[in-house]
Amino acid sequence: MTLAAPRAGRPDLERHVLGAYETARPGPTVVLVGGLHGNEPAGVYAIRAVLAELERRALPLRGRVVGLAGNLGALRRGDRFLDRDLNRMWSATELAPGAPSDASRDAAERAALHALVERALADAREPVVFLDLHSTSADGAPFSIIGDTLQNRRIAFALPVPVILGLEENVEGALLGYFGERGHVAVGFEGGQHDAESTQAHHVAAVWLTLLACGALTRAELPEAAEYHALLRRAARGLPGVVEMRYRHHVEPADEFEMRPGFTNFDAVRAGQVLARDARGEIACPEDGFVLLPLYQGQGQDGFFVGREVRRVWLRLSRVVRAARLDRLAPLLPGIRRVRGERGTLEVDRHVARWWVVEIFHLLGFRRVRPAGGALRFTRRVEGLERSERGA
Repeated sequence: MTLAAPRAGRPDLERHVLGAYETARPGPTVVLVGGLHGNEPAGVYAIRAVLAELERRALPLRGRVVGLAGNLGALRRGDRFLDRDLNRMWSATELAPGAPSDASRDAAERAALHALVERALADAREPVVFLDLHSTSADGAPFSIIGDTLQNRRIAFALPVPVILGLEENVEGALLGYFGERGHVAVGFEGGQHDAESTQAHHVAAVWLTLLACGALTRAELPEAAEYHALLRRAARGLPGVVEMRYRHHVEPADEFEMRPGFTNFDAVRAGQVLARDARGEIACPEDGFVLLPLYQGQGQDGFFVGREVRRVWLRLSRVVRAARLDRLAPLLPGIRRVRGERGTLEVDRHVARWWVVEIFHLLGFRRVRPAGGALRFTRRVEGLERSERGA
């Protein structure tokens, strides 16, 4: 197994393109992104290491791999962002033609990165797979994050780490949400603590296993795949397989948020347990579950998340339900109607449909979008085939 030695300090970068590799064989386009947050350089080093190894071994890759660095200015400074969080700026509204201009330095980074991604997509053959590499301020095991589509599951479940569902329902403007909603495979991978020596190794393993899972490489071409798999499996031993995000604690600089020390990702927490404090006093956990992404750094608007384990039987049932396209029957139920002008969006009257609404719509393949007065709105997540059928 080839793992580049972890690199300390800030990466020396002059451009967003870290490199590309292809051999003219047909196959998927894999877009690797590291350093969307400038205090998370391990992903940048991992992408460089994998691209160098592909070249050194002249592996017969199918398709193409493109490696991109995110926020160059923030990476040079070692800060999460400059003026705005680059991974909260990828909404269809902000990126629509004619949208109001944004003078932030991070908007300039987004424009450059966006142009490079669109160029890669213009030349791509299906499928397109995004793998976005991150790290956390808290200690803890690696895990993956996906919008819950069947195509995302196929890649994420190939990585033997916990899979987090529902983050895109709690966080707006993430890069993966934007490209996932366009029908592409989009998987985030949290490799561990920012400065931990193991984080880059976890990222490298995740990249190689993703190339295997999407068919860019075969097991015969990557004989060390079992070792990469074992590395991640050891790091996540004893943790739940799938967790659904249930709660996000939003913070602003004026809140003076301070997480209680000692929490790591996947620590079990209970309702009423004090997790943090701010200018208004103590902050209690809203329900039993697991704490995720506790904030131990100066920048960021996510104080912590709380998740709950999802049973595999529920996931198997949802696969059957979605394959049968039972979502088409939803508008026939009492209290549910289509939203005119918003394809795939349904509105639910909570006074009529009162029980297990969110759980049922997740089962059918929808994501919760926003409240609308006394109602809830849900939009069906787009799979790759549907995107092609729509001509997007």
